[in-house]
Amino acid sequence: MSDTFQLYRFHHPDGRAKDWAWRRDPAGTLTVRWGPAGRLVQHKTYPASAARQLQRTLSTKCRKGYGLVGDRRLDPAGTVIDPGAVTLCASPASATRPAIPDSLVWDLSRIDTRIEDGWF
Repeated sequence: MSDTFQLYRFHHPDGRAKDWAWRRDPAGTLTVRWGPAGRLVQHKTYPASAARQLQRTLSTKCRKGYGLVGDRRLDPAGTVIDPGAVTLCASPASATRPAIPDSLVWDLSRIDTRIEDGWF
């Protein structure tokens, strides 16, 4: 028997990877599994009322660099039965700052504060 989870994966710079997955159980509870890539041996079940917190956790995981693998089946021991490619989580477009014209940049060294330069 296997259960379908929504699987996310994080790749460390040293080549290791770790997985995090969740699913809504038939009873309405939420099961989260995590562990080294392909072996999600740790797990915890939460009440249905924890759905909002789970979504916040998922958003945090995506910001940290976890990529969506997709819906994957896991056996009861937490082994991924059908591994697949990783795609990045959707992230909001980063806002770029406009360049500040030189005419608006102040040279604060010209301000006379009447304090000795070596006061500290």
